[in-house]
Amino acid sequence: MEAVSNVFLVLHFIGLAALFGGFLAQMTSATKQITNGMLHGALLSLIAGIVLVGVSYPLNDQDSTAYPLYDNSKISVKLLIVAAILIIGYTSKRKSKNSGQGDTAAWATVGLLALTNIIIAVFW
Repeated sequence: MEAVSNVFLVLHFIGLAALFGGFLAQMTSATKQITNGMLHGALLSLIAGIVLVGVSYPLNDQDSTAYPLYDNSKISVKLLIVAAILIIGYTSKRKSKNSGQGDTAAWATVGLLALTNIIIAVFW
């Protein structure tokens, strides 16, 4: 079970890197938009995070000192943030597809929400 947890932790980090890396890659671009890679990264982080929380319970049953449970309020806040990222992202992609232009406000919002999620993960 620990191996499953470690695999999904790596997938969670890969999703985070795709989301925030896609944001950073467009910092110097004239037209800023949410890319498919950013959305796929957010979705991967969401799915991997849900699996990580689910796997933590059997691990905690085996050894509660080595595998403490996650703080449910922290996980709830992070879940709401990634849900907001996905809603804003898919809405912006649909709008950009119809208009053919980027959406700088949505791009900036998604980037700031991703950064907020990272800060919560590290400092909470």
